[in-house]
Amino acid sequence: METEADNTQIARFGPFEVNLRTGELRKRGFRISLQEQPLRILCALLEASGEIVTRQELCRRLWPDGTFVDFEHSLNAAVRRLRVSLGDDAGIPRFIETMPRRGYRFLAMNGAFPRPARRAVEPRVRFRLAVIPFAILSAGGSADGAAASTFVDGLVDEAITQLARKCPGHVRVMARTSVMRVTGTDRSAGDLGRTLGAEYLVEGTVRREGTRVRITAQLIDAEDETHLWAATFDRTLVDALNVQTEVAESIAAGVVSSLAPDRQAAVGF
Repeated sequence: METEADNTQIARFGPFEVNLRTGELRKRGFRISLQEQPLRILCALLEASGEIVTRQELCRRLWPDGTFVDFEHSLNAAVRRLRVSLGDDAGIPRFIETMPRRGYRFLAMNGAFPRPARRAVEPRVRFRLAVIPFAILSAGGSADGAAASTFVDGLVDEAITQLARKCPGHVRVMARTSVMRVTGTDRSAGDLGRTLGAEYLVEGTVRREGTRVRITAQLIDAEDETHLWAATFDRTLVDALNVQTEVAESIAAGVVSSLAPDRQAAVGF
């Protein structure tokens, strides 16, 4: 049962939420695994949000007296793991700023710390998922090109259908016609996500050689343009309809697994 003490140990920043008591980090309601040392660094930075936390102080928190370790190398590695989990970039930081030869400073906080919060068991908002038309990487003559285009259109339609049927209730799959209006040019995942109002994108490629086809598919977080899931499918086009259905079902299963509320994302090391 959640208590007021639990609430006061929750801090939010950007799309993230961290429970300092349980050591649980979430992104938009989904749990993200975080090892003990990166978690301790995150807690120290959050507690001193806006202030510099020295490397010496972080070393004291991570390794008590009597611990034999290469402090500089180990601290650098722990900070790198934390940045990977947050999708942060040391060169253009959103959350963790490096203060050369001094330490680190946390940049972003939503409100005071700590503050009451509702328990994040299920995502509290709905997300939009857009399936982007798959790119055709190779084709022979005009007839082969037309056949490849027809196959890809059918595959994308089937993927949208399977995703609409199988996605959890907090994920809404956008209509194909709505997506087609804005995907005619080469645009970044972030740009497409903002234009469509979609938090997640499914995109892919199709390469055909004779009767063989290779299909790739990726689930992308549009905000930070990172892959959440990816797969490759090699098939023989004996029956195109069966291939479309089979691959679309596999794509839907991978996406649904990645977006399920109780899935713990394998982020970090």
